[in-house]
Amino acid sequence: MGRSVDYLNRSERVNYFDWPILSVYDEETDRDVETDEYEDASIVIEDIQEYIRSIFPGFDPCSRWDGRETHIILEGYGLEIGLSEYCGLASLSVRVDEGPLEYSEDDEAYETDRQKALNWINENWDEATKYWNKYRKIGTFSNGEGVFEKVK
Repeated sequence: MGRSVDYLNRSERVNYFDWPILSVYDEETDRDVETDEYEDASIVIEDIQEYIRSIFPGFDPCSRWDGRETHIILEGYGLEIGLSEYCGLASLSVRVDEGPLEYSEDDEAYETDRQKALNWINENWDEATKYWNKYRKIGTFSNGEGVFEKVK
């Protein structure tokens, strides 16, 4: 059975991109040259955290897992952002963080907080993740393998 890159459970939006390739400085050509190796995960995580936090400082770095494959790397604005990779394809996903939402007997406070988080996604997700949005998932084969097309 095939499979594809994972993403956060209950995610509202998912972006797909190629996992960055490690590059090294070549003194002869005076430029960076790509290698055959993938960039270290800690570097990719740090780059994503730094960029998103530079324009949305209400996010805090974190490190926990949603299941076995999606690493939650940021939290804030009532949201969680997760990163996953499989065979060079990566996903960056966002979901409402249900943990800190206030619950009341009539659920009005819960719905208000949840709606604020959803509004943030609709208004800001594309800007926050513009560098990590190369592919769009258009389907899944019966064996579980994902089908993607390039974002235009």
